Amino acid sequence: MDTLWRDLVVQDYEISRPDSTLLEFDLYTTSLMSWPATWMNDPTPFGVLRRPGIVDIDRSVHDHLVSRLADHLADPTRAQTFVTRAVGHRERTAAALARAEKALADGSVSTAGTALAEATAAFLPVMSTHIVNWLLPEAQWEAYFTLLFGDQERARACLLALSTPAQTGHLLAAHQEVVQAALSVRDGAELATTAADLAARIGTLYGEGTPAARAMPYEDPQQAAALVQALAESSDPEAEFRQITSARARTTALREAWEAAVLLAAAGDRDAVARVRAIVTILAWACDSEERRKVLRHSFLSAVRRWCQVQDRDPATLTTTDLLTAGAAA
Repeated sequence: MDTLWRDLVVQDYEISRPDSTLLEFDLYTTSLMSWPATWMNDPTPFGVLRRPGIVDIDRSVHDHLVSRLADHLADPTRAQTFVTRAVGHRERTAAALARAEKALADGSVSTAGTALAEATAAFLPVMSTHIVNWLLPEAQWEAYFTLLFGDQERARACLLALSTPAQTGHLLAAHQEVVQAALSVRDGAELATTAADLAARIGTLYGEGTPAARAMPYEDPQQAAALVQALAESSDPEAEFRQITSARARTTALREAWEAAVLLAAAGDRDAVARVRAIVTILAWACDSEERRKVLRHSFLSAVRRWCQVQDRDPATLTTTDLLTAGAAA
């Protein structure tokens, strides 16, 4: 939550994320202050840490860097390079977390520490993309699309369609997995095994609070089993698949239609077409990126919590620096 106070823009995660641990505050504030260096090779810090969870950003620095970001992403080649790098960081984070999970399952604490150090190094840039997403020049884009269409309502409808994730959102995707598990149990799959597999894959995504401090309810295979069993006994779980599939198909068709419409509106002007392509590229990435980041965040925090438990450490006191050196310490 950013607040303008005199000549400062204050980013206060104590208000927007009140249940966060020190590690979560550190993840957000470190990535917040470092995003210009990470994504524009600009060493200017985006603010000064007042205390864990709160960053004070000079208004002139804020405005300058946000303007630079808009210019940086206006070129389709730079936009695509940005997206490629961002996706790469997500993939490296997921791979390192998979190694950490395997090491934890095998009881190899030192290997898990090394993998978590790698995951932290990859995940901080992913968290910085969250900041970039928040700073995207949406008002500027709306004004530009209004100019192209000659109609603000059409511009807004276009931007809304282009801002719809191409992939199913993380909670809906997790629910689909629960439905699939229920259908498998209906067809004869063993409930306990199915629930344990489900808990390992999506258990961190459901529940109040943060997986950094405590396990989410469906990380417990028994609670996951109760959920699967209840859905397996419902009248028509297949209907949910049909509804989701149909809604996703309509959304995809609408997004493709609006993308074609805005490119046609820009046709005949090479610079306009290039700018539109850059906006389309960034919007397609941005809406999906948040969904994927949230899944990685929960997986990351859960893995750190369990790594701490096997060492009798308090996950509430860890920082990103502690995790970045975890491999060396191990």
